Amino acid sequence: MQKQIWAIIILIVLFLASAIGGFFVVSNRQSPAGVELGQSLIIKEAPPVKEATESEDPGLKYIASEIERVAKVSAEVVAEAQKFIEEENEKKILINQALNKSSQVKGIYLNEFIANYQTPFAKASRENIKKMLQETELNGVVIDIKENNGPNLPDSLKAFIEELHQQDVWVIARICVFRDSSLREKKPEWYLKDSSATSSDNIWKDPAGASWLDASSTEVQAYIVDFSKKAIDFGFDELQFDYIRFPSDGKIKNIVYPFYDAKTEKYEVIGGFFSKLPRDLKEYKPSIILSADLFGYLATQFQSFDIGQRLLDAGKYFDYLSFMLYPSHFYGGFRVDYDEQRGLPALRLLYKDETTTSSLNLVSSNPYSVILRSVLSSVDYLSAYGLTTKVRPWLQDFNLSYDVSRGIIYDVERVKAQIQGAEDAGSAGWLLWNSANIYTEAALKKTGQ
Repeated sequence: MQKQIWAIIILIVLFLASAIGGFFVVSNRQSPAGVELGQSLIIKEAPPVKEATESEDPGLKYIASEIERVAKVSAEVVAEAQKFIEEENEKKILINQALNKSSQVKGIYLNEFIANYQTPFAKASRENIKKMLQETELNGVVIDIKENNGPNLPDSLKAFIEELHQQDVWVIARICVFRDSSLREKKPEWYLKDSSATSSDNIWKDPAGASWLDASSTEVQAYIVDFSKKAIDFGFDELQFDYIRFPSDGKIKNIVYPFYDAKTEKYEVIGGFFSKLPRDLKEYKPSIILSADLFGYLATQFQSFDIGQRLLDAGKYFDYLSFMLYPSHFYGGFRVDYDEQRGLPALRLLYKDETTTSSLNLVSSNPYSVILRSVLSSVDYLSAYGLTTKVRPWLQDFNLSYDVSRGIIYDVERVKAQIQGAEDAGSAGWLLWNSANIYTEAALKKTGQ
């Protein structure tokens, strides 16, 4: 579209110029379609026109006035073209700055309570977070602004974002997309229904009691886009989208979809929304960075038709992909084939092993390998399709009770092992997850190290 606009502008200018015998030139003498951003259009005044007298042909006066009119219009067109060039250059600069600054974010997750509340505990937690951002390698935060309970953008959060920006911190908004129970009363028609419901409340719920919006609804999609624009206006550097999928847990067979026709492939619905987000949001603000959270197994299996996600689709539209590579959450185990390019062996790690008391072959006991091979696998896959989206994984900084019961603790060494695995695989930074926002500071490098 931009090239078409340029071609039209330049052709108009050339046409008008020819009408008066040439009054401008394009610097560097590029062809009309080859004029690049940053070049300037230089006006040359038309030759002076001899003023017509009463004894001269009356048509001369008309010709003179037309030349003056065309020259004026042409100058205005050139001025508008120059303004367009400058605006496009500014956009390009801002986009490149955003891409460069986001390319090595090392961040932590903040829940909406810690980020927004004004209790002594929340305030103290924020101060501690800011201190960690000053004293360690951390340079980014991910803040919940829309969870299952709906949007949350209080004025106090805007002040906190400004404080973080003053520390040169990259601030990411986390948005839960289709898992959203906040509109069950106002917009019940948007929600998945339960075919087995016996009461008037027939909205389907997952095992955690959360409800899901129908991803096929154009109204639902517009609701997400509109809220995302508010988040952009709020001052976030990046929007990170979670739960852009169909439900994966619970009584899936009982779901009745109000909009989804069950004939269209689910990945077509989700892939369509993947494409809509950057189309709408980058038009709204070209320099906004967009990322998506994906299940960890998608890094090595590449697709999940049940929930409608394919790595290929996500890789086409987002700047960053954040696989949730928590070793404790690979309930089906972890498998990768032999990596011929790097000489890395095939891996077969189990979630639990009833045949031995040893934990050496368990996923949770191999944080470095799980992260390294997952990132390498996903990067190789994206590269094979010529996609430029980068991988910035979520890493585990919490303990799962099942692991604790068998002596597997995510201490300093295991957190550091994940970070090392991500960096050795060439990831574009990494993010630490702990729902309580308590992080292993000793696993992080100090500033200047």
